[in-house]
Amino acid sequence: MNAWQSLIEAQHPRHGGVTAPALATGEHLAVIHAEGEEAGDYLQGQLTADLKPVDEGAHRAAMHLSLKGRGLISLRIARVEGGYLLLVPTGQVDATIRCLEKYRLRAKVTFRPDPDTLVAQLSGGVDATLTEAGLPTPEAGQAASRDGVTVLRYALTDHALIVATSALLDSHWQALTKERVITDGAGARFQDLLAGEGQILPGAEDLFLPQVLNYDVLGGVSFKKGCYTGQEVVARMHFKGKLKQRMRLFAYSGPELAAGQSLRNDQGRAVGEVVDSAPGEPTALMLAVVRLDHEGELLVDDMPLGVEPRALPYELPKPKA
Repeated sequence: MNAWQSLIEAQHPRHGGVTAPALATGEHLAVIHAEGEEAGDYLQGQLTADLKPVDEGAHRAAMHLSLKGRGLISLRIARVEGGYLLLVPTGQVDATIRCLEKYRLRAKVTFRPDPDTLVAQLSGGVDATLTEAGLPTPEAGQAASRDGVTVLRYALTDHALIVATSALLDSHWQALTKERVITDGAGARFQDLLAGEGQILPGAEDLFLPQVLNYDVLGGVSFKKGCYTGQEVVARMHFKGKLKQRMRLFAYSGPELAAGQSLRNDQGRAVGEVVDSAPGEPTALMLAVVRLDHEGELLVDDMPLGVEPRALPYELPKPKA
């Protein structure tokens, strides 16, 4: 156990999310570096997001798709010195590298796991804490690096990811934890749910178009850049199709749910799938892809979840007539 993890464990972190300012341990995310002189060009042809804003300082959620246009993996990407920083769900490092290397051939790009670099998450009062800690303070939606620390600010909610070694995080412990609740990886995922940020987790591979997870709203899929794997299906849906389902946020009662788990209405009809869920206060939250024509209760294995729709921090496009 490293020094950072020891400090966290000594505080007995709360399991799940809170609405008060919090520091969440980042064991829900792992780090991969994409390096090489052709890394940018190669990733531009493999990911749904346009890397031009990333090269200019933004960070983006992105997917790598199957030929059917469904997400196989998801990641968050930012430009750093020497290449690109990829943040992926823990346990998905090998699967991510396998997917991204599938079409590499002679391209001059390598993917390097970095288990020594950790991800912490701040929520609430982010600017003041970053400033007091002497860490980079990027604008919303931007990433910035200094002295071995990279900070990614979310665009629409007051939280940020801090990517650094355990030693560097340890050196900023007092400032990062001042007047904050300490939570675990489920607490970090709770904040992602509030932000309306859905990922492809084990159990939901090859299931969702990027638009279904609202990546078109969040800048995670481009309809203007060149070709990428699965692009034809995604573009056809955007320009000629009609989405029948979208990801929505719900409060609910019950245990954590598995990604890809089927959701049914009270007549037993399948109406959607779970994207992710996390416990929290005052209630657990769930992101779920649900049919646009569905209203009312959602059930898992005949168990009512007592769902209450919650507002996302962004507006969804109106369905096509």
